[in-house]
Amino acid sequence: MIKIMLVDDEPIEREGLKLMLSRNRSNFEVIAEAENGKEAVELALTHKPDLVFMDIKMPEFDGIEAIRRIHASNPTMKYIMVSAFDTFDYAREAMKFGIKEYLLKPSKVSELLEAFDGMAEEIEQEKQERMKKQEIHHRLERVSSVIEMEFIVSFIMDYVYEFNQEEWDEWLDLEQKKGFVAVFSFESDKQHPSREVKSYWYRILKQALQEQELQCLVGPLTGFQVPILVLINENEQPDRDIRDAFSRKIIHDVQNQLEQCYLYAGVGTLVSSVQQFSDSYKEAIYALELVHSHPSAAYMAYNERVKQKRKQLIPFEVEKELLDAVKKGDSQKGLQMFETYFHSIQQASDFQPRAIQKAMENFFIVLTRSMRELGFEEEIDTSLGQFDSPMQIKEAVKARLLVLIKRLGEWRSNGIRALLLQAKDYMDKNYDRAITLDEVADQIGISSFYLSKLFKERFQVTFIDYLTKTRLERAKNLLLDPHVPLKEIALTIGYKDPNYFSRVFKKETGMSPSEYRIKYQQ
Repeated sequence: MIKIMLVDDEPIEREGLKLMLSRNRSNFEVIAEAENGKEAVELALTHKPDLVFMDIKMPEFDGIEAIRRIHASNPTMKYIMVSAFDTFDYAREAMKFGIKEYLLKPSKVSELLEAFDGMAEEIEQEKQERMKKQEIHHRLERVSSVIEMEFIVSFIMDYVYEFNQEEWDEWLDLEQKKGFVAVFSFESDKQHPSREVKSYWYRILKQALQEQELQCLVGPLTGFQVPILVLINENEQPDRDIRDAFSRKIIHDVQNQLEQCYLYAGVGTLVSSVQQFSDSYKEAIYALELVHSHPSAAYMAYNERVKQKRKQLIPFEVEKELLDAVKKGDSQKGLQMFETYFHSIQQASDFQPRAIQKAMENFFIVLTRSMRELGFEEEIDTSLGQFDSPMQIKEAVKARLLVLIKRLGEWRSNGIRALLLQAKDYMDKNYDRAITLDEVADQIGISSFYLSKLFKERFQVTFIDYLTKTRLERAKNLLLDPHVPLKEIALTIGYKDPNYFSRVFKKETGMSPSEYRIKYQQ
């Protein structure tokens, strides 16, 4: 429906326009009428019509001046000029504002309808374009959020992607940035809060982060923790207490909206480049563990004093070896690494049960992330319950690890093999399309990183090499038919560019497709 405003100092002229339009068109609504230029400006800014029929000669100020003033606030509004004077000067002035239609009084019905239909079509096209842009913008925001999470997960889990640091920099505006990592942790009075409750916590935290001044990339809520990457322009000199001020503000803003739940934070040091954010993350995790050993603390920023206390902390390499052993289903290596891991955690926590238990629960959160990325979807409880001594905690964690190692070992023997065969089957059936590693990973429910790694381990060939081999085997069969053009063969096996197909074929076989056809047709 086109919203119309009629502007003319003669009421009979306005009525005439309404009558001609209403008898011939139904896709409009007259939302305002004005009898002079001043009133036209006021009503246009209030009602925001799509289209204005504007008389030129009027009291107060003329139609051109009215358009000039409206245009300053609403440059997309459309106009059809209406005048009893066929004056070139007026038409020339009107053209400055993009006005394309100019009707002479008395207007003929056919001319009026032609002018209205042209403007109505233009208005509807622009509305559709705006809606498309809004939808694209909305999708880009969602994609941007996913990219942020992927980037944060990449340095937390030390993932390797097919795109490089320069591409990350371009997507997330990371060039010439420094910053620090903060890890926020929710602690609920309820032992097993629902997914809906945790989603509510996450939304509140994200809103608080968006409302403060620093640029933040927000990671996923895993278990009870959310990693945050805080970015600062390289040439800025932040306040010395910026990490403390940031933590205090976020905790204050979020805590006021939480019930039966408390928010804590550990903050890593300020690092000078994106490549060092993984170090800041590790520091933030350790600082967070220390927060839980100090009942009165809500946050802690990693510093020299904390660094000295960390001397007895388990090296992250040992934790990584423990994670790898669990994921491989290796109980012997897993128990061996766990003894070393737990011993160091005890020392770093001054043998305080609460701090040890929190460190173990954090370990299960990290383990959950790793197993989900592997494609293991079974639920893992990250909380341990209540214990009075470090020995009780150790035995409970060891028992749970043994169960997980056994389940993962069985799953790797059966589940992974089946998933990889599904991946291979999907590639065999869809090689004729431009399928990607991500697409196949989505089909079988594991991350692209693990699909690439496990595919090579299982089949002794990379994902892309297997896909290329499958396509070229099909191409060799098609080349034996002299009536099938090379371009058609390329498209049939999933290559949009015949020249690229030829280059790949020659690289793999040592012959161009044409040479192969000639040789094997004889």
